[in-house]
Amino acid sequence: MNSGKKYQTEIEGDKLIFTTASFKAEKQSVLHKGIYNKEFTSILLSSALCVLAYVVTALVSDEIIFIHYFLIFFLFIIVFIGSSRFLFNEKYLKVVFNKTDNTVKITRSGLIGKNTEEIPLDSIKSVHVGSKKFVPDNIDGINFVEKISLQHGSFIPGLRDEEEFVTLSLRLTDGSEKLIYAGRIEDEPEIPVKEIKDFLDNKKR
Repeated sequence: MNSGKKYQTEIEGDKLIFTTASFKAEKQSVLHKGIYNKEFTSILLSSALCVLAYVVTALVSDEIIFIHYFLIFFLFIIVFIGSSRFLFNEKYLKVVFNKTDNTVKITRSGLIGKNTEEIPLDSIKSVHVGSKKFVPDNIDGINFVEKISLQHGSFIPGLRDEEEFVTLSLRLTDGSEKLIYAGRIEDEPEIPVKEIKDFLDNKKR
C-alpha cells in the first residue's frame, strides 16, 4: 500500500487497478488487535487442538510414547501455519476497471479462494462518497459485561464506542451500489474518489 494510505491505485494502460483491505463498514471487535492478532489467535487454536489430540490419545492408548508427542507437535506446526496463512489472513478487495473490454471486475478474497464479480463499465452511474455509523444499542448488556470484567480485573475497552465510517461506493444504473472502500472517520482516511472519478471521466470524453 502507498505510505499513509489504506489502499493502492495503479494504472496499467487502459486499466485502473484499485486494491484495499479496508472494504467493510462494520463494528470492530472489542478484542484488542494488538493482543488478538492472527499469530496469537493461531497459537490459541493450535494449542486447543493439540490439547484435544493429547486427551484423545491418552484415552485410546495404553501409554503415551515419543511418537505421540512428535505427532502432536507436528499437528501444532501444521495448524499454526495453515490458520495464520488461510483462516486468519488479512482479506482484501481488488477492483479492476478495464476500458478495453468495458468491464469492472470486483474480487474479494475469502476463507478459501476468491469471489469475483464482473459488471459492465458503462453500468457505473457515479462514484458516491457516503457514511455509516454504528451506535451501541444494548446498553444493559454492555453494563453487565463491564461489571463482570471489572470484578475480574480485566476491563474491556471499546464497548460503548460509536464508530463512524466514510464509505466509497459505485452507484449503478439499476439503482444498486457496490461498496469498495470504508475507513473510520477518526482515522482521517484518504478517499480514492479522485483517482477513480478521473479515470471514469476520461473514458467519457
